[in-house]
Order: sequence, then C-alpha cells, then structure tokens
Amino acid sequence: MGYPVFSNLPAIRQAHLGKLKTNFAISTADPEMAAEDVTIQRLVHLEKHWYRVPSRVKLYTLLFPAAIMAYATSGYDGSMMNSLQTVTYWDDYFNNPRGSLLGILSAIMPLGSICSTPLAPLLADKFGRRWGITVGSIIMIVGSIIQCESHNFAMFLISRFILGFGLTFCTTAAPTLVAELCHPKERTTITAICNTCWFIGSIIAAWVTFGTRRIESTWSWRIPSLLQMGPSVFQLATIWFLPESPRWLVSNDRPDDAMEALKRYHGDGKETDLVKLEFCEIQQVIKLEKESKLTSWKSLVSTSGNRYRLFLVLCMGVFSQWSGNGLISYYLSRVMDSIGITNQNTQALVNGIINIWNWLIALTTSFFVDKVGRRPLFLVSTVGMLLVFAGWTAASALFSKDKKDQAGIAVLALIFVYEFFYCIALSPLPVAYSVEILPYGIRAKGMAVYVLSTKGAVFLNQFVNPIGLATIGWKYYLVYCAWLTVEVATAYCFFVETRGYALEEMAIIFDGENEATLAPMAVIEKDMDVFHKE
Repeated sequence: MGYPVFSNLPAIRQAHLGKLKTNFAISTADPEMAAEDVTIQRLVHLEKHWYRVPSRVKLYTLLFPAAIMAYATSGYDGSMMNSLQTVTYWDDYFNNPRGSLLGILSAIMPLGSICSTPLAPLLADKFGRRWGITVGSIIMIVGSIIQCESHNFAMFLISRFILGFGLTFCTTAAPTLVAELCHPKERTTITAICNTCWFIGSIIAAWVTFGTRRIESTWSWRIPSLLQMGPSVFQLATIWFLPESPRWLVSNDRPDDAMEALKRYHGDGKETDLVKLEFCEIQQVIKLEKESKLTSWKSLVSTSGNRYRLFLVLCMGVFSQWSGNGLISYYLSRVMDSIGITNQNTQALVNGIINIWNWLIALTTSFFVDKVGRRPLFLVSTVGMLLVFAGWTAASALFSKDKKDQAGIAVLALIFVYEFFYCIALSPLPVAYSVEILPYGIRAKGMAVYVLSTKGAVFLNQFVNPIGLATIGWKYYLVYCAWLTVEVATAYCFFVETRGYALEEMAIIFDGENEATLAPMAVIEKDMDVFHKE
C-alpha cells in the first residue's frame, strides 16, 4: 500500500500556473529550472540568503525571542521535572512523590494546556497572533511565580496547571506567526527550528538544576522554578516590535498594512515581484476561503482534504510524544535507576549532556528538511527508533536478569542512539509540517488541535509512565515497541511530501483533483494576468 499522492501533480501545477509562469517570466541564473516549478519557487530561487539582507536579519533577530522560542518553556519544564527528582530538598519537601503522585505532578501541565485549547485559536484569530503570545506569556509568568512560592504539594500542582494553561496560547499563535511572517526562502527551516527550541529550554533547566542542587535549602528547587518564566519574559519584551501576520491583516481588511509588512521584510523595503505575487496569492485565497465559509471548527472535517490534514496533525501531536521519548524527558532518573546508575550527580550530568546532544541533532536536521524531504526523514526516524528501542528493551531485560554492568551501559548508549533517530524528524518536523499543511482559515484552529493532541498524549503518557515503570519494569518498554510499529506503518502509508510548495499552494496536494480547491489558482492566474498588463 503506497501513501496517498496525486500522480498528476506536475500536470495540475502546469495547467493552472503555466500561463502565470509565462506572463511572469523573469531572467534566471537557472534556465533549466523544471517546468513544473511554481512561480513563487522560481522567484525564491533568485532571492539572496537571509544573512545578506538587513531586513530579514532584523526579522529573524526579533522572531527568535518573540515566537520561535515559544517551545522552550515546555522543554524547560520537562527537564526541570526530570532534574528535580534528583534534588533532595525538593524530594523531601513534597514527601517523596512516586508512582501516581509523580505522574499527576508531571501530567498536570498538559492538562492545563488541554483546558485552554478552545480559547487559544479564538484569541489568535480575532485579535491577532501577537495577542495570543502576549496573553500566554503573562499567564506563564504568573504560574512560574506561584510555582517558586509553593508551600505545599497542592500549590505546586496548581502552579503547573496555570503554566500549562498559558502555554497553549503561545504554542498556538507562535508557530502560526512564524510560518506566516517568514520569508518563503527560509520558512521551512525557521518553522522546523521552532520545535527544536524545546531542547534549548531543556538544556538550560538541566544545567541550572545541576548547579542549584548544591544549595542547601529549598532555593535549590525554587530558583529553577522561578526561571521557568524566562522565555515568556523575552517574548513579552520583543513581540510588539514585530508586525502582525500579513495573512491575518488581509483577513481583517487591512491590506495596506499587510503589503507594508511584506515589503519591509520580504522585499527589503521594496515592492518586488515576489512581494506582489505573495500578496496576490494571500489576498485571493483568503477571499475564497471566506466565501466558501471554510473557517469554522466544522471546517476541520467538512472536506476530505481537511480530514486528511486533521489526521496528519493528530499524528504529529501523538507521535511526537508517544514514541518513548517521554521516558527520557520526564523519567530519565527512574530509567537509570533500573539499570544500576543511581548516583544523583551522574544522573543529573547525563540529563544535561543528552539534552545538548538532542538539540544539536535536531537543529542540524532543520537545515536539511527542504533538501532531504519530510517523508524520507519520517521513515528513517520511525524505523530507526523501532529497531533501537527493541535493542534497548533487550538490554534492559538482560540487566534485570543478570545485573551485568555491560547491559546497563548498553542501555545508556542506546538511549543516545534512540534520541538521534527521534530528533532527525520528530523534533523539527511536527510543528513545521502541521503549520504548512493547514490553510489560513483553519491554521490557528488546526494548531490548537495539534497542541491538544500533544498535551493529551503527554498527560496520559506521563501519568502512566511512572506507574508502568514501577509495576512491570523493563516489560513496560514492550508497549512502546508495539506502538512504534504502528508509527512506521502510518508514516509509510499516509505521510505525504510537501517540499517545494508555498503555503497557499498546499491545497494542490490535499485537494488537487477538486475543482473547488483549484479555483484559487485560477483566480490568481487571472489576477496576475491583469497585474502583468499593468
């Protein structure tokens, strides 16, 4: 069984964009460019690299702290909760939480995220992406302060719910703003980097906690708890220096502001051919989406193309959390206990090193997504994780039986190999893939569903993981081996390639043979015909 793809995609592109290409032809250093390449890709091909264009340097300098870093809070939390289990003062202060208590302490943050899911896209769609980030950041700052000041288990638990509640507003609006504001030449790379920032937060938390654990007071855990608001502070300080999403501006009847934003950051202050074409596509596609009323929650399932998109978004959310990575992110110390590595300094050191390793792999992969393609990365990642996790399970079984140090060392080495395969796809791609396949009218809502599926998976995963590890030990890993087999089959059968398409052109993949979906291309062609004559 092959994955769903339209075999006549090049023909569809050529038929609906061929005239536009002819009318909009320009001199190019690559005269052999394939006939099926769309016009935006032709124009992007001629664009300079971002570091040679001052306006784009400024754009990404502001985007990084304001939006790209949104996922750092989540990464910080996972690593902090992992590290705090090695801090004696935290463990004693909250009466040594284990099993279900430890599970709910980790799972309460994604539960907060689930509760705010219906509200986040409403705020981002009605008031703008920047307000979504602003509101989420303020809520998380409040949650961090309460977490630092916690005097009992219940207060610590509530603070983490508040943190999760605010996180959804940021992780719904931020990747949407990034994808809609980035120059098309760097859009894939920058949106892929978004989710890798999880590891930046994770690295900071691991090493902060490694340092503060030597403080002989409750400040050994209060300082890391307070610093969790760091990414939110940076977001609040920089978000209003960025323009609003051009697509949101067009959707809210502010085309002049949208054109100004595109000129400033995509044309380096000039109304270039690329800026004109981008503006034209955005304006016409959003107009047709409004006329077809494909902007409600119901629209997520109203067409076969949208149902397919929704399925892929749900896969991204669930696979990113149910691939066994939760064991390392939240319960590495318990995994290491099970293989005889019980020294708390050693556990904290390994946690810090593994996060640096993960980030370097994920960041490197982000720059090759467009060169390698999404589908090959997903396939290599899922197959690799399955094989390595099987070895991890076998080595854990051997250690449980014979208590040989070699088996324990093998498990530790396999954890690093597993993280390599996880990070080449399921770190950079879930956010980038989800945000690019969703059309503007349901993009914020679709990203809210992504957050919901992610946090729902985390909630169940993190509540069950400590119970499973405590109850059946290494045999619990067999559950992940079975699930990773499902992931391999799903990736092979359903994950489509999206390389080479602009945001407004993704409909060709998902609704390529639907005349209603191709209508925007026809309108754009007509509009660009008029533009060419002018």
